[in-house]
Amino acid sequence: MHWKWLPGLMAIGLASCGTESPESAGASGPLPPGAVPPRMAGGGTPLTQETGLVDQLKDNPGVVMNPDEIVFTDPDAEDPDAITTELKELLDAAPTEGPWRRSYTNALKEARQTGKPVLIWFTDSQNSPNCKALSEELFSQQEFEDWAQDHYVRLMFDQRVTGDKTENEPAAKAAFIKEMKKRYKVLGQPTLVVLTPAGEVIGKYRGYRRGEAEYKWGLLRQAELLAKKSHAAWLKTMEKKGYRMWSDPRGRKIFAKLVSYHKGDLILVEPDGNRAKTKEFRLSVEDQEWIAEQKRLRGIE
Repeated sequence: MHWKWLPGLMAIGLASCGTESPESAGASGPLPPGAVPPRMAGGGTPLTQETGLVDQLKDNPGVVMNPDEIVFTDPDAEDPDAITTELKELLDAAPTEGPWRRSYTNALKEARQTGKPVLIWFTDSQNSPNCKALSEELFSQQEFEDWAQDHYVRLMFDQRVTGDKTENEPAAKAAFIKEMKKRYKVLGQPTLVVLTPAGEVIGKYRGYRRGEAEYKWGLLRQAELLAKKSHAAWLKTMEKKGYRMWSDPRGRKIFAKLVSYHKGDLILVEPDGNRAKTKEFRLSVEDQEWIAEQKRLRGIE
C-alpha cells in the first residue's frame, strides 16, 4: 500500500478593502518628505474580525480548525483532474517587465515570492491630466523609485492600450483592463489599489491633484505597513492549516502545504490552489530534515 500525507483542507477568503480618497479626506496640502498624514498615525485601521478573515475561515465548511493531525490515505484518492506543474516552474523568478509590471499574474507571483505588497496603478496616460501629474510629480521621481523598488511590486493598467491590431491584441488588453476595474471597483483614473501578497485589498486611493505628491506617498507608506501586518496574520492562520515555507538549495521559496508524499516524491499546494511536484532531494536541507522528522514520528521508513 502506498501512503501520502493529507493535511486539513484549506480555505481562501480574503476580501477586506479599505478606501481613502483626497476628496473625502479633508485638507490635503503637501507634507514633509515621506510623512504620513496625521490622522493616519498610529497604524491606521486595526486588524479585527471585521476584515472578514477570521469569520470566513471559521464559517467555511471545508476548513478543519484543528488540522495539526496528518491523515494517512490511499494515493488513489488523488484528484486525477488536478493540474500539477514542476516546482521549479513556480520557483523561477517572474519576469520583471520594468519598474511597472504589465502582467497581473507575474506581479502576484513576484509578490508571493518576495513578500512585498502589490501597488496597482489604474491610469490613462493619454487623456488624463491628473494621471500625467501623478506620474511627473511622484512616480517619475528617483527618490520614490528608490523607495518603491524595495517596498512594492508595482503593476500598471493603462487605459491607453497598444499592440498588434492584426492579432486583436489591443481589444484583448482593453477587455482585461475592464475586468480588472470591475474586480477592484475602479470608477476613474488615476486610482491606486494596494494588495497584500495573498491578494487581500488593503487600500484604494482615487484621484490626484497637483501638489499632492507627498500626501499620496504618505498614504502608500501607511498602506505598506498595514499590508505587512495583515499578511503576517494571514501567514500564521495558514500555518495552523498545514502550510509552511519551503525552499530549494538556491534559497528560492514557496508557501505551500504538503498533500502527498511517496518514496521521495512530493506534491505541494499553494493557498491559491496551484499544485507543484518535486523530489525530496531537490529541497533544502532544512526541508529534508523536516520530512525525515515527520516520517520518524509516524514510523515511516
